[in-house]
Amino acid sequence: MKKRLKKGVFWFCLTAAVLTAIVFMVCCTNDISGQTTLKVYLFGEPQNMDKVLAKFYEQTKDTLNIKLDIIWSSGADHREKMPLIMSNQENADLVFDAYWMNLNRLSSQGAYADISSYFNNDNYPGLKKAFPPEYIAQVTNGDGSIYAIPLTQAAEDIQVIILRKDLREKYGMAPIDSNEDLAAYFQHVQADIKSGALFMIAPFGVGGSRAFYYLDDDIIEKRARNIFNIDGSGNGVGMMFDVALSEDGKKVIGAATLGDPDSAYAMFPPPYNRNTRNDRVVYKITKWVAYAQRDRQSITDLNQFYAEKIAAKEGNISNYLADARTMEKIGKAIEMYMYIPTMRNREKIVTTPLTAWNFLCVPRQSKKIDKTMAFIDWIFRSRENHDLFEFGIEGEDWLAVGDDEFQDLSPANKYVFPGYEMTWNPNYIRIDTNYPEDIKEIFRYQNDPASYIPSPIAGFTFNNEADAALRTAYAAVAGIQSTYRPILMMGLAETPEKTKAALEEYYTQVKNAGLDVIRQAIIDQVQKHLDSR
Repeated sequence: MKKRLKKGVFWFCLTAAVLTAIVFMVCCTNDISGQTTLKVYLFGEPQNMDKVLAKFYEQTKDTLNIKLDIIWSSGADHREKMPLIMSNQENADLVFDAYWMNLNRLSSQGAYADISSYFNNDNYPGLKKAFPPEYIAQVTNGDGSIYAIPLTQAAEDIQVIILRKDLREKYGMAPIDSNEDLAAYFQHVQADIKSGALFMIAPFGVGGSRAFYYLDDDIIEKRARNIFNIDGSGNGVGMMFDVALSEDGKKVIGAATLGDPDSAYAMFPPPYNRNTRNDRVVYKITKWVAYAQRDRQSITDLNQFYAEKIAAKEGNISNYLADARTMEKIGKAIEMYMYIPTMRNREKIVTTPLTAWNFLCVPRQSKKIDKTMAFIDWIFRSRENHDLFEFGIEGEDWLAVGDDEFQDLSPANKYVFPGYEMTWNPNYIRIDTNYPEDIKEIFRYQNDPASYIPSPIAGFTFNNEADAALRTAYAAVAGIQSTYRPILMMGLAETPEKTKAALEEYYTQVKNAGLDVIRQAIIDQVQKHLDSR
């Protein structure tokens, strides 16, 4: 039975609604009177930003008329102080956050404002253009609220092996086009090391947090069969949970992970109805270990490649130009091998649940939300606006080349800014004109929205702090994973037999520590997400 509002209440509500509409209309014109200072929290070390801000202020003094007070910190300091700023309700209008920082926790605590009304809104054409519904879907909750602005250029940063072109040609090999070719390249290098022809420590450099990453993994192929690895459910690549969905993408049919018996994968679609994660750790990673350096656990970077101590390393295509320029300084040429078959064959890629890993958020305590969103809208209103903040002053810091390329210039006061913290967007991508043509084409494939198929669980994030039992289990399992990850994912056990024994030890410990609590939480949360959509 519907209730009627009392007359006085009705007129109060009507008046409030009218006033709200008037305020909204005024704000949405972006005709902001009086200079406003926005307090922005980012991290990193930009260079020569003052000149770009001066140009921005000059261009917008009669429209936005805002100033930016940007507080820069190290990544660690930024991550540590954001929760304190939010809990203390300190002055803040725009902050960088990410799931690898505090986004999951702070958004669930209500620290950020709902900014959904600014998107798909004709009064904010920049936001409407740069963040269409299909792109903003990953941050749109079931009730339509949006608490974060996604920043990314492409759904994938293609994984590659960077190797020495001069050595590959020395061995009379055609360009690497398969894992078998890559192994043959390593064998040639290894023979040269043993004979003394090369003064290297190993053919293949493995280190840092990536280890062998996706090499010889089926993670991308699984997505095409509605099987998704759930980030935040494990410590590092290869140790997350796989979640399988029904063919129509509406129901969770199973969740399994490293160490599980094949029976845990029985409901998964073939050929993934057995635990291929176990096979990779025991048999595939140990195969590549034969070519990797012995001290890989202690390696935090792969600068050994630049010192000619290793003949190849794993990475992303976005780093190709930096690698090429570094090696050119010592007279060496490089090339790359796309080791994931789906990407190598330029097939469509089913996306991960999250295609952006970096975000801007507006703190709930901000008194300048309209003006903050007007600023973000300005950045994305035109390529000229966007490029000012991403690349600097055209003609001084960079030059436009064609529709989607740029030439990087090197003035003494070169502008440098971490674009992934404010400007990255699929609508505004330029490729450095210095890339070889074949690499440019790979970038265009990577950046083309038509290269991707959206995930049926787009926007899902696992909340590992949902309740006390889950928090306890997750902390215990993560601690065990941090111990065993180098052993299993870096192949420190060396042989299949020893690796299998270590895997069994690991699995017994995580099962006792609460692995099944995490499993059930993942199933419940993914199903709830599917139901909400």
